[in-house]
Amino acid sequence: MLTHQQILHFRTFGYVTLRGLLTPDEAAALRQEVADALADAFGRVGGEPNDLGGISGDYLPLAVARAPLSLALIADDPRIFQSSAELLGSPTVPSVGIATCFTGDSTWHSRQGPDVGGVTFWADLEPRTAQTGALRFIPGSHLPEFERQLCQWRSADPGTSGFERWDWPHVVVETEPGDVVAFHAHLMNCAQGGTPRLSWTIDYVPWPGIGSPDRLAAVRDMVLVEFDHEHYDRDRWPVWREWVQGEQSIPSRAIAVERLRLLGIQLSD
Repeated sequence: MLTHQQILHFRTFGYVTLRGLLTPDEAAALRQEVADALADAFGRVGGEPNDLGGISGDYLPLAVARAPLSLALIADDPRIFQSSAELLGSPTVPSVGIATCFTGDSTWHSRQGPDVGGVTFWADLEPRTAQTGALRFIPGSHLPEFERQLCQWRSADPGTSGFERWDWPHVVVETEPGDVVAFHAHLMNCAQGGTPRLSWTIDYVPWPGIGSPDRLAAVRDMVLVEFDHEHYDRDRWPVWREWVQGEQSIPSRAIAVERLRLLGIQLSD
């Protein structure tokens, strides 16, 4: 599905922008699914920034039959599931698609710590520019040696002592609905402005095999979705229950289900 150049760009710089991966009709349908789900679950789309930690916003797993495109994008569609394996160079395990309305900015961070790795597919559902919340990346910061150099930069930043901070050199990835940005779980990223921002995201992690219980446990922890601070009806918005019901008719979904079960993920709730 991906070109050699796209795969090499991802592995070298930590991200690749997949322009027009979703058709205009798909982008519009996904935006409607996300907006409708958030309004149903939280009684609104957007709101005031919160101080609960992390990046302020509303987060909702979106893998239900009444959001068919979001449900299908998890593992049915080779444009994402197959592409995740091409980018990482190994079979992958999906997390669940997440409907999000961001209500605040994010500071520089990575999606996870140094152990497991993975790739995030990120679809902003409105046009995003540098002024309106486009993703920003520090290219190459997913690579261990460069990450060590960044730690040295960070420790020398005057901002750590209360003075004016240095501007971190970075790129801004401006997008239109239908564009999807794939970036490594260890890549330093942030977004500023443009709130509230509607997005759909999903994470894939490398399939660890079944030979190492510790590795299985680490990947299982990455796949689990628990928004304990969010107040929504868990029965109405299950993580996996409705998605798993289609495994018999879709081979790629059946493969993903088998890997999740081998990890010990409870798929009936």
